Amino acid sequence: MHKGKEILSRIGRDIRAYKWAIVIFLIYDIAVHYVTGAFCPMVIVTGLPCPGCGITRAALFFATGQFARGMRANPCIVLWIALAAYALIQRYIRGVRIKGGQYLMGAVVVSMLLVYLWRMATIFPDRPPMSITYRNLLSQMFPAYREFLRGL
Repeated sequence: MHKGKEILSRIGRDIRAYKWAIVIFLIYDIAVHYVTGAFCPMVIVTGLPCPGCGITRAALFFATGQFARGMRANPCIVLWIALAAYALIQRYIRGVRIKGGQYLMGAVVVSMLLVYLWRMATIFPDRPPMSITYRNLLSQMFPAYREFLRGL
């Protein structure tokens, strides 16, 4: 079989294997954006940024060559791009199991948590995406929570 056909076959198998996860994710995305205007459960519930805040924007900035803006949105995008490139090459081009995937993913997650703490200490709440969303579930349920957020 031609190498390109092998790669497409592997991609097709994975799409078929994970089709319901993809469908559920898309339904969630559409529903929460329609209802709340946000995607992140932490922002929707608490109004506070999460460790992944800015990753989607960073990916879009990188895809359009706006690297400095991407790094400002979330510098961990570089780690995600490197991990994704490694995984795609291993899984689809080489056709082998992704060695050390759990450890690499764990390292990226720990890095994201460290960057999150640094960004919360240095730029929160002055610069998006590290800002407060006052329209959140807790603020609607408990007016005192909104006042708590204003005091941050």
